[in-house]
Amino acid sequence: MAVGIRGLEIGARGTFAPSRTRLAVVGAVLALVATAADVILATLLRGALGVPAGFSPLTTPAVATMTFAGMVGATVAFGWMARVRPDPRTAFVWVALVALVLSWLPDLGIWITGVFPHTTGAGIVSLMALHPVAAGLAIGVLYRFGVPAR
Repeated sequence: MAVGIRGLEIGARGTFAPSRTRLAVVGAVLALVATAADVILATLLRGALGVPAGFSPLTTPAVATMTFAGMVGATVAFGWMARVRPDPRTAFVWVALVALVLSWLPDLGIWITGVFPHTTGAGIVSLMALHPVAAGLAIGVLYRFGVPAR
């Protein structure tokens, strides 16, 4: 195996398959950065749009947990695609965009059913605004750093 930046193994020479170490490092950084970005944005939107404090899906623990889990899932999906496709990047972008659209469905379900106390339109819009941030970071980070340079 070739050795990349800072000793990270980058897979067999001439392939796009990342090593598990590389994927773990990139995925961990992605999860931390996306979680921080979503928590900050959620806090700003909660205040700017007057979302009730009792709307639990927009609280810091809920946002952090769901964003972190989503980024781990994105990293696993990218890693799987890297193992089964010669170049996973284009396919991952499409899968991530479809996942982004599908990720809004539960938020709309919350709005329609009002399953959480203090559900408002502003709360749902704020919640939905977090998804493109995380998806954009997942696409950008995994596309750029998820595979070794050729």
